[in-house]
Amino acid sequence: MKMFNLEVNKLFWFLRKGGDVLDLDKDRHLIIHQTLALGSMGDVQKLFKEYGRDAIQQEFEKPISGIYTPAVLHFFEYILGVKIKNREQYIKKI
Repeated sequence: MKMFNLEVNKLFWFLRKGGDVLDLDKDRHLIIHQTLALGSMGDVQKLFKEYGRDAIQQEFEKPISGIYTPAVLHFFEYILGVKIKNREQYIKKI
């Protein structure tokens, strides 16, 4: 079990300071979607180094509710070569 300590920051603001730890395997879906939706290009590069393109593509295709802006969703559909069928589910409702 590989653990990953994260600072409370723009990606994982919901973690308690100094307390919460994410498991890279168990929390893969959360880590990947949070980073793709809210991360910088540096964050995304680290994500690709940690998980690889295939794992990220698999998790990206699994539905998540309302985390992406339309432009970011379209960008990662293009980058990963994926066409999301139910795009509205992924899009933030503001």
